[in-house]
Amino acid sequence: MMRSQTTSVRAGYFFAMMPPLFWAGNFFLARMAADIIPPIQMSFWRWLLALIILTFLTFPRWREHAPQIKKEVHFLAILGALGITAFNCLIYTALHHTTVINASIINTLMPVVTFVLALFIIGDRLGLRQAFGLGISITGAATIIFRGQFDQILQLSINKGDLLVICGVLCWAMYTVLIKWRPTALPALLFLTVVVALGVLFHLPLLIWEMTTVGGWVVNETAIATLLYLAVFPSLLAYIWWGRAVAMLGPGRTGTFMYAMPIFSTGLAALFLHEALYIYHLFGFLLVVAGVALATRPMQARTTIDAKRIRNKTL
Repeated sequence: MMRSQTTSVRAGYFFAMMPPLFWAGNFFLARMAADIIPPIQMSFWRWLLALIILTFLTFPRWREHAPQIKKEVHFLAILGALGITAFNCLIYTALHHTTVINASIINTLMPVVTFVLALFIIGDRLGLRQAFGLGISITGAATIIFRGQFDQILQLSINKGDLLVICGVLCWAMYTVLIKWRPTALPALLFLTVVVALGVLFHLPLLIWEMTTVGGWVVNETAIATLLYLAVFPSLLAYIWWGRAVAMLGPGRTGTFMYAMPIFSTGLAALFLHEALYIYHLFGFLLVVAGVALATRPMQARTTIDAKRIRNKTL
C-alpha cells in the first residue's frame, strides 16, 4: 500500500513538472519563430491543429452532451474568447517585442492577478497578509518591467511587449476565475474541446486582418515542426497532465510547480536565443514568488476539498 502511494506521488510529480516545461517551450518557440509565423496565425494554427486532435478524441461524446453544450454555449464562448483567443494572441504578439525571460517571469504573476479578480467576482476576502503579498508581487513585476530602473516609472517608459504580457495575464486570470465562479457540467476533455473550438472561431476576424496587413507565412519544415509542438505539448498534454497532477497531489502542491516555468524558459532562452539574465530578473522573480506565496496562502487550506472535487472531473 505504501509503495503504491509512493508510486502515485512520483507520478504526480512527473505530471506536475512536465506542463511548465511544455509551456516554457511554448514561449521559447514563439519567440524563435517570430520572424517565420505572424502571431495571430501562429495562435490560430496551433489551436486548429489541437482542435482536430481533440475532436477525434471526444467525438463519440458530443451527441451525449449536446444539450449541456447548448445550455452553456454563451458562457463557453466567453471562456474561448479569453483563454484561447485573447491570451494566446497577446502573448505571441508580446514575444515580438520582449524577451522570453521577461515574459515568463511576468507570467508568474498569474496566481496573484487571479486572486485579485476573485475578490471582485467571487467575493473572496482580502486580508492584511494577502494585501502585503500583492504589494510584494507587484513590486517584483515592476522591477522586471522597468529593468530595475525605477526612474522610468516617472517617464511612463514601459516595453510594449511587457504590457501585452500583462494584458494576456489578465485575460487568463479572468478565464480561471470564471471557471471557478461557474463550474461546467461537461467532462474535462470535452469542455476543453468546446472552448478551443469557440476560441478558434474568434480567431477568424483577427486572422483575416493580419493576413491582409502583414501577409501569410511560408510553409516549411521549421514552421510545421513549431506548430505541431505547440498543438500537442503545451495545448493538449500540458492541460491533461496538469489535471492529473492536481488530482494526485492537490491544487496547492501542484501550483508550486508553476515556478519552474521561468526557470525552464530562462535556460532555453539563454542557451538558444542568447538572452541575457540580469540581477533585476532574479530579484524581481524572488519578489513575485514570495508575494504569490503570501497572497494565495489561504487557498492551501482548501487543497483537500478542491482535490477531491477536481479528481471527479479529470480523466
